[in-house]
Amino acid sequence: MFSVLPYDSHLEARWDRFVMSESVNGTFLQTRRFLNYHPQGRFKDASFMLESSGTIVAAFPGILTDAGQWISHQGSTFGGPVISRNFYTAERVMHIMECAENYLKGFCRSVKMRPTSSLFSQEPTALLEYVLEHRGYTRNSELSAVCTLEAGKDPLENCEKTCRSVFRKSQNFNLEYREMTDAEMPEFYRHLNNLESKFGTKPVHTLEELLDLRHNRIADEVKFRALWMRDADHANGEKFVAGMMLFDFKQTNVRHAQYIAPNEEIREFQPTTAMYINVMREAAQDGISKFSWGTSNGMAGGALNLPLFKFKESLGAKPSLNLIYSKEELLG
Repeated sequence: MFSVLPYDSHLEARWDRFVMSESVNGTFLQTRRFLNYHPQGRFKDASFMLESSGTIVAAFPGILTDAGQWISHQGSTFGGPVISRNFYTAERVMHIMECAENYLKGFCRSVKMRPTSSLFSQEPTALLEYVLEHRGYTRNSELSAVCTLEAGKDPLENCEKTCRSVFRKSQNFNLEYREMTDAEMPEFYRHLNNLESKFGTKPVHTLEELLDLRHNRIADEVKFRALWMRDADHANGEKFVAGMMLFDFKQTNVRHAQYIAPNEEIREFQPTTAMYINVMREAAQDGISKFSWGTSNGMAGGALNLPLFKFKESLGAKPSLNLIYSKEELLG
């Protein structure tokens, strides 16, 4: 029923148009303009599309590991499958997955897929989840968190009493919340590295890649914000409090906190709480309907950072899931 188009650079414009304009669950994270920020050689690209009579019906961004596992996608929070709006019916999705697996059998033995979560999808994800489950995929979940924002309502009102008290303490200091300049990005990245190394990890992106995303690849979807404190003793008269990298998912009007980097040397108040309230206030003023805080997990969802999730709950967040589907053996 469908023919396979292995991804090639000449398909880039067609791929991105499908993901952003013709699918039910595509986001900028699955576009080539985003994925191609990864330098050549970091991954072995094994992406493909399915086509019917010249019409793209699905896109499968993916990489192939040295162990022979196909992952959709190791270079992005969400991979695939990305399904056409006109083909998102039970029968067609079943055929799409059957065709995709028949193709994948030719060069890999196991598969891991990270479809777009329901929070960022334009249609309910239940159909795709059902088809994957009944094709023998094992489901793992990551616990995420999301706040609902209302026009004209201060997000601080949705926070728990303790959280409001912590935030108000920060208002006793001379703080300024503003867009981060390119010149301030190294300071943000230094604190991001410090925080990540504390937990035995490092940022996925280099500083140069963040600047590339900001100015070239996803200039309309990424924001960098920082909170500063006036400090006469500091070299330039102010001290870095916290910085954040934010993604805008415009199809579903969701803003997402990708990175937060607090200055852990500040003891007078809690930088993270002060930063979170400020970014939510800006989002509410911008007419954003939901604010996503991301996952609170390690080990692909197997370990929950309960203090972190409880902190997000104190900000008024409710649970949301990111789902991972795996099949260890593609049978003939």
